Amino acid sequence: MKLSIIIIEYNCMDQITDCVNSINKYLQDVEVECFIISNSEYSNEEIIAYQNKFPTTNIINTHENSGYAGGVNAGIKHAKGEYLYVLNPDCLITDSNISKIMDDMDKEAGWAISGPKVVDENEQVQPSCRRFPRPWTFLLVRSALSVLPGAKKERSRYLMEDFDRQSMQEVDWVSGGAVLVKSSAIKKMGGMDERYFLYMEDVDWCHNCWLKGFKVKYVPVSTVIHAGQHQSIHGGIINKLMSKHVRMHLTSMFKYFFKYKLSKPRV
Repeated sequence: MKLSIIIIEYNCMDQITDCVNSINKYLQDVEVECFIISNSEYSNEEIIAYQNKFPTTNIINTHENSGYAGGVNAGIKHAKGEYLYVLNPDCLITDSNISKIMDDMDKEAGWAISGPKVVDENEQVQPSCRRFPRPWTFLLVRSALSVLPGAKKERSRYLMEDFDRQSMQEVDWVSGGAVLVKSSAIKKMGGMDERYFLYMEDVDWCHNCWLKGFKVKYVPVSTVIHAGQHQSIHGGIINKLMSKHVRMHLTSMFKYFFKYKLSKPRV
């Protein structure tokens, strides 16, 4: 098996149709298996109905919300592909070029993780590859402190605003919403850290990838559509602190910096 696709679902099974259709349309020439990992508490009858609706997929019900990392790891346990392609349920594949990326990764043993170009519904390129955050990045980039001297510079550094995202490049990390990973590398670097319930698990995975001696690359030869933008990017500081998702993001960031203690996996 060449490719195992893992889609993590939480109470949005009715929204997966377009994602699955895009997989069936553009990956016909690839030996592929597709898993939908459901973190929802659906009944057995509901799972059977959804399985009938998506016959080209394998639906695995975790019977609990095990978080994004937990869902990915559940998929890894079942996957038989040489590569894993983790996708958000609202992502759409737009081409068959994932095959080209796998061919190039086959030729480079130390290349373990790839991220495609990600655009929104208006074809605006999204910052799906970034530099590793610093402890103060969140405050300077996403809070009222963004007006302080140096905040603009930190935002530019973190979001890689100096990079047009039109060419392949080694990067610190790529978004876990659309990420291709070499299975042989996972045996050495492990799956996602389930201590992150939501957010930062992709940053951590790429951080650990570099620590294990592998490379992470942004590869825009393939494009994925992901509508909308990250919930924690916009809004005032009060709204941010009141947001459940932002509180979860902060919690995950604390775990990340405590885990690595400012270690630098790459220069």
